[in-house]
Amino acid sequence: MRRQTGILILFLLLLGCAQDAPRLQSLELSGRILVPEGLDGRLEVRLYHAWALEGELRHPLEFIEAFQPPAAEFSHRFDYPLDGGEGLVAYAWLDVDGDGVLCTPTDRRDLAGLVAVEALGGGRLQLDIPLTDACRGPEWFFPRAR
Repeated sequence: MRRQTGILILFLLLLGCAQDAPRLQSLELSGRILVPEGLDGRLEVRLYHAWALEGELRHPLEFIEAFQPPAAEFSHRFDYPLDGGEGLVAYAWLDVDGDGVLCTPTDRRDLAGLVAVEALGGGRLQLDIPLTDACRGPEWFFPRAR
């Protein structure tokens, strides 16, 4: 009897932890990171939902994933979580000093930029991301102050 009760408890715990598989849409993102002439370094792109949750919990910039394109022109396929939020933000930065972090108090040359998209474009998006500002995180660019 104890063994059956233990198995039943384990089954109920596992059942309680079960979740539906997330709904995903495959997106192909391509474009260019517009780097000012004369600068080079490792590029990083971070993808976010523009907005996530609702009501008082609604907030911008829900992280989806990051990738490092080998060049300024890029193509990247990823699974966009349909239930995680709305819109897409592509934030890019250039590691000018090669230290692997976006700026430090002693070196503030790394450049960043961001593009926000409301519609997913049927699974294919073409973006140009201009790097315009030194040492700015995605929250500085989006949402823009009114």
